[in-house]
Amino acid sequence: MRCIPRFSQIPQAWILLVLCVLAAFAVTILAYQIPSAATIDVGSGRDAPFVQGFSFREKLPDGEDARWSNGRAEIRFVGIGAQEGNLKLRFAAPRPQNPAQVQILANGIPLEAGAPSNDFQTQTFPIGRALIGVGGELVVSINSDTFTQPPDTRALGVLVDSAQFEAKGAPAIPSPRVLFYFPALVALAFAIGLVWSGRTWVAFATSCAALGYGLVGLIQARVETAYFLAPLFWFALLLFISALAFAYALQRLTNVLRVAPLRPRTLRLLFLGMVAAFAFRMIFAVTPGYIVDVQDYIVWSYKTVTYGLGSMYSAVNGLWISDQSPGLNYILHVMGLIYRGIFAPDFLYPAVAGDPLLRGTTDNPALLADPIQRTLLRLPMLFADVMTGALIFATARKYVAEKFAWLAAFAFWFNPAVLANGAYWGQTDAIHSLLVLVCFLLIVFTPRVGLAFFILGVAAFTKPQAMIFAPLLLLGAYRVGNLKGIARAILFGALGAAVLLLPVVLTGGTQGLLAYFNDTVGHHPTVTANAHNLWWMVFHDDFDTADTVGLFPGAPFSIRTFSILLFGGFYWMALLKAWRAPLEDFFVLGAFVAFAFFMLPTEIHENYGYALLPLLAVAMTRDARLIALYAAISATMTLNYALHDPPLYNRLGLDDPHAQLASARWWNSAANMIILVAWTILMFAPRVILNGSRKRPSNGSHERQSNGGEESLLAE
Repeated sequence: MRCIPRFSQIPQAWILLVLCVLAAFAVTILAYQIPSAATIDVGSGRDAPFVQGFSFREKLPDGEDARWSNGRAEIRFVGIGAQEGNLKLRFAAPRPQNPAQVQILANGIPLEAGAPSNDFQTQTFPIGRALIGVGGELVVSINSDTFTQPPDTRALGVLVDSAQFEAKGAPAIPSPRVLFYFPALVALAFAIGLVWSGRTWVAFATSCAALGYGLVGLIQARVETAYFLAPLFWFALLLFISALAFAYALQRLTNVLRVAPLRPRTLRLLFLGMVAAFAFRMIFAVTPGYIVDVQDYIVWSYKTVTYGLGSMYSAVNGLWISDQSPGLNYILHVMGLIYRGIFAPDFLYPAVAGDPLLRGTTDNPALLADPIQRTLLRLPMLFADVMTGALIFATARKYVAEKFAWLAAFAFWFNPAVLANGAYWGQTDAIHSLLVLVCFLLIVFTPRVGLAFFILGVAAFTKPQAMIFAPLLLLGAYRVGNLKGIARAILFGALGAAVLLLPVVLTGGTQGLLAYFNDTVGHHPTVTANAHNLWWMVFHDDFDTADTVGLFPGAPFSIRTFSILLFGGFYWMALLKAWRAPLEDFFVLGAFVAFAFFMLPTEIHENYGYALLPLLAVAMTRDARLIALYAAISATMTLNYALHDPPLYNRLGLDDPHAQLASARWWNSAANMIILVAWTILMFAPRVILNGSRKRPSNGSHERQSNGGEESLLAE
């Protein structure tokens, strides 16, 4: 890529890079000569990465935090270096009858411990440099007999309050872990600064900042810094490589769109916008979110990590069955593995992993879980959101000036409905919505039908709502490649689905998977599941009416059947339009289909219309009239979330939100119906509304446009 400078073209960069790496080695060696005390406050919550074999956090009568060991437990002082020091262990070993049998070991070597007591005591053990060894780590093992204290069924060993290693300082040999990862992280910071700016002084300043932060960390919090250097390095490296790959993909997209390439300055600003959008989302991502769903995600993540992917669709030890597609469960599983691997080796059941003071106030895992786990589960959705905004920006440049393309991207990034869905509520629609947008881009602008439908197959088994776009995209595949295009679409779509299904099948979850498919339709057999659509407006306070009842007394079909037929009618009209419309009109057609799906079938949730927003954001850059629709749908979608948000009930002091918000909810559903009617007229009879201007012409030619002489879909 032209925006990435080559080190060979900047010889002074190599010199500065070597100097920065050598400085990192020197800083590491000097920092270890300074005496420090590393304390692991067991039970505080910050101890989770450094303890294993312990039970959940407990609040003691004196206000201190502690944990019970399980008979064999470890406390790990990571990266303290080979040096002399003292280990101080504060613990109690209460027993109902006989004295406890406790053995303390350091790196497998037994230490001479005093007699354990029923009360807390601090025992001090001298630790030599040779005992720590060149590995630079101290693992304190606590082995003991156990007892039970009914009704508590846990095997209780030793109650540990804290562990501290007081280092004596020089001469000390730094930990190999730190000697590798700290210079590597400084070098990576240099590379990021150079690629970002193309200037060696920026790269040097970036690496100096990393040096400064590392030095402070090694002096003030050596164990924490030494431990998190490794995951921080690998995360930063992965993010850096991913950013380069995404920048390359954006440049390829601009080539396909036949617009001016993204300049290095534009790319930098775009990534700054993505960082700003992500940072803003993190303000909301640390909250519990919509606890009804977040508790499911937390428990499913715990279950598959603990019992394997095959447990996804089965009840294990009282952990409820997943009602989501395999793709989403894989994402939760991977984030659970990351959580266990980095932040909590014990990975306790989420309902007991968090603040012990909350256990007396709620039993909801979304509130009781470790906030780190809860936040980790949202990160893929937040990344998907910011990537979607970047794709909207790149595509919008084909139709509008770059300054207006920025407005389109920011209209998505900071759309209240988008923020409410992923960042605040913790919903997962961003993943399949991003994949669906990519499918449309591939069908509309490239001949890559197979790749588009492979991605659609993945999207459909990440969230089944993605399937609604299949007929429209199949028509697009036919427009691109005739019957051969249809065949490729079906083949690669099935292949994408198979890739998603294979892991759960190979891990023994086939029977549960089949039960999940059988339960997909009718899982929430009500006329609406909080979606402010046609059925909310019709049934008002009786929105939980079963959709299996007859449409009217003596009707030959149910409400559910009628709703599907009604949606099918709207979809058929969209397909008829798509048959002769320019391919670029598929964005607005896809958005229309998604909104009709939200409004007309039964059993729809409030977030099922989310995927229309990226498609409509692209479409409105071609037709300014759609801006009003985008704003209106964003407003009603935001209200739909807000009017079903339990924290909002508390802020407003509502004691009966169902009754107190009934009118607002009905009017919001009525507004959505007005939007659907207006959009339908605009799509199929635009003269009824206005004699609108034609769509904006593309900034680049589009030779793949079928029926190139035809008018645009919404044009007169």
